[in-house]
Amino acid sequence: MYIIMIIIIIKEVIMKKFSKQRELILENVRNRCDHPTAETLYEDVKKEMPELGIATVYRNLAELCKEGIIIKVKSAMGPDHYDANLNPHFHFLCESCGKVEDIFMESDLMQVVESMKAYVSKNLGAKMNGSHVAIHGVCQECLPKQNDKN
Repeated sequence: MYIIMIIIIIKEVIMKKFSKQRELILENVRNRCDHPTAETLYEDVKKEMPELGIATVYRNLAELCKEGIIIKVKSAMGPDHYDANLNPHFHFLCESCGKVEDIFMESDLMQVVESMKAYVSKNLGAKMNGSHVAIHGVCQECLPKQNDKN
């Protein structure tokens, strides 16, 4: 009987710790205007929770993405970034500095997405649940530096 009580108590402590870590990571992502990497989140959250490990950050980010609570923005030139804004939008990824910026859809861009849904349905016989569009290029801060090199 005592062993069962101890197991229950240990399980509650572990789950509470996990939940606190997860909530702190999620809160950090949601309170940002940028698109942080796991490393950036780790450094910020570690200030409030020094015992936090980088593996815990990666594990929680993966779960939050899997559950559709946040979005992973894959970068071809560096680490992945994370976004808590689930409203329909595209991302611009700078190939020079790695910065990620939101591009919010106006009505004409929304029509493109709706056309994609219709295409997927008609030509593939499938249902499109969502999309992620990443536009790659050079941001306005990096463009003058790139022009100076040429």
